[in-house]
Amino acid sequence: MVIDRNKYMDMKEVRQLRTVTEARAITDLKAGRINGVHAWMLVDLALSTGLRVSEIAAIQIKDVDLKRGCLSMTRLKRKKKIKGTLAIGKGIIQHLKDYIASMERKTGPLFVGSRGPLTAQGLQRIWKRSIKLAGLPKELSIHSARHTIAVHLLKKTGNLRQVQKQLGHASPATTANMYVDISFEDMQNGVNGLYDG
Repeated sequence: MVIDRNKYMDMKEVRQLRTVTEARAITDLKAGRINGVHAWMLVDLALSTGLRVSEIAAIQIKDVDLKRGCLSMTRLKRKKKIKGTLAIGKGIIQHLKDYIASMERKTGPLFVGSRGPLTAQGLQRIWKRSIKLAGLPKELSIHSARHTIAVHLLKKTGNLRQVQKQLGHASPATTANMYVDISFEDMQNGVNGLYDG
């Protein structure tokens, strides 16, 4: 079985989305607007962590530990709420540090719009707009960021357990059933130039 190509972004698409969203954030910041700043934080956080949109919406500023490089969160596993921490990389740590420093508040939800805390649906709208501005296929939902990190993390590390922990799957079998197979890019690379001499 090949991992469904419509469910994740290749590296070119990831770079395109990140570049367009970051550029919009810089423009909006200079103009005193926050929409692009929220979009860039959302895109970077989703692609860097693989969190579900509901988990992102629930993040509080106090959940971000910049010194230790982790996020505290509550995940739903087998219909039970489980508290845990998620390791985050240096790039997203710096982005979160800058994002939090730019806010006029030091407590409460990480994502707050002009009408209050952003819900999962609000974050999904921001994601869809970012995808559209980047010229990417509209099928790439915010959940595709989760599939994207899984495919690329597994390819980079070869460590199924790490991918399982990153995604918060209760069982390694869940992760294996979804991601251990061959990626679409690997399939393309295998057949490209197959008969060239």
